[in-house]
Amino acid sequence: MLDVRPTAFITPIAEQEFASLTPLIRIVSAGDEDATLTGLVRIYRISTGLLIYSSELTITEIVNGTTVDVAALTPWSPPAPADDDYQIVVNTTATSHPPAEWHQQTASLGAYTFDIKPVGMGPAPAAHAPTHENGGSDPLEVETLPTSELDDTLVFVPDGAGGLEFVAPSPLVDHGLVQGLDDDDHPQYTLRHLVREKTDLLGNTATYSTPWAIALVASGTVTSLAGTPTHPGVVRITSSTSADSGATIVLNSKTAFLLAGSESSRCWFRPQTLSGTTTRIGFHDASEFSGVTDGAFFYVDPATGIIYGKTSAAAVSTTGTGYQLVTDTWYLAILVLNSDASRVDFSLYDDAGSLLWTDFLTSNIPTAAGRELGHGLKSTNSGTTAVALTDVDYLELSVPDRRPDL
Repeated sequence: MLDVRPTAFITPIAEQEFASLTPLIRIVSAGDEDATLTGLVRIYRISTGLLIYSSELTITEIVNGTTVDVAALTPWSPPAPADDDYQIVVNTTATSHPPAEWHQQTASLGAYTFDIKPVGMGPAPAAHAPTHENGGSDPLEVETLPTSELDDTLVFVPDGAGGLEFVAPSPLVDHGLVQGLDDDDHPQYTLRHLVREKTDLLGNTATYSTPWAIALVASGTVTSLAGTPTHPGVVRITSSTSADSGATIVLNSKTAFLLAGSESSRCWFRPQTLSGTTTRIGFHDASEFSGVTDGAFFYVDPATGIIYGKTSAAAVSTTGTGYQLVTDTWYLAILVLNSDASRVDFSLYDDAGSLLWTDFLTSNIPTAAGRELGHGLKSTNSGTTAVALTDVDYLELSVPDRRPDL
């Protein structure tokens, strides 16, 4: 069960003087699955309706049943004049860790309205009345609060008069008391997906089955290996004596999807030869005849054996960091787009489910019309000696259903 959501703004921002601050959000995991959390903090100026601040949350690993405080990546400096109302909204995406069954959950916190002014603007806050007639803000009288309440659990809530109150959060609701819901109501929720496909590669290695198909590149071969309790249905891609040979395990259609947000990809793979071997895993339009034009995918560098994240849409972006792979070692590669496809997160896990590396990209994500793509894995080697390239155990893709309920 995955149940990760933001519950409170920890950084006080109402009725305060500051030059800049970094929003801090409390995240609670009430489920029993570990997860990777990503998110976006937005602040709007209410008088104009304009978005004036946006920051990704720090990528955070949250253990089941725990609470963490997650900060924005960049501080916010309020504009001048700042004697105005503002609104803060937070959206998060949690992706469960292996070896649990894959789940993804989106949640939001907001919107809360507040009124601030930057340091040095006008008279001191204490000189102003509640009407704010002189362009400043009233002081937050924290000293009037009971000492027992001065901790990180305090949050701001509307006071009914256009302002905010600094109070303890409301208690959680027992869902079992709500008509029609059980105490554990998670099985009653429906997760809607337009596409949710996965394969353990148990089929015929000559062609495999819908939606992925195996195609040989320059006389490369694909053979079945003996499975294990943790990796059933393993196939091995081997090169031939021709240069740039190997195989693809990809969708028959290279234009099946147009990325729009919340898509994800997972793959268990085990490299056998790294030198000269190029491997691409995820959403892309590569075939046995061509490389990637449009994509969001993992890329194994043939010169170094380091795995990176890449996005491609006319131009190519590569993550600033990567991870050095080791041959004959199982890895799980997970790629997740955020809800509006403005960010792609890449994460690599070992065979025990421990996170080895993570990074993200926010540029050259192929979302424009004409940048449709497919999904799968391609592994080839530039040499002219037949060598084992990559073992593949599992492929999965997920695309959310955006069609209206009828």
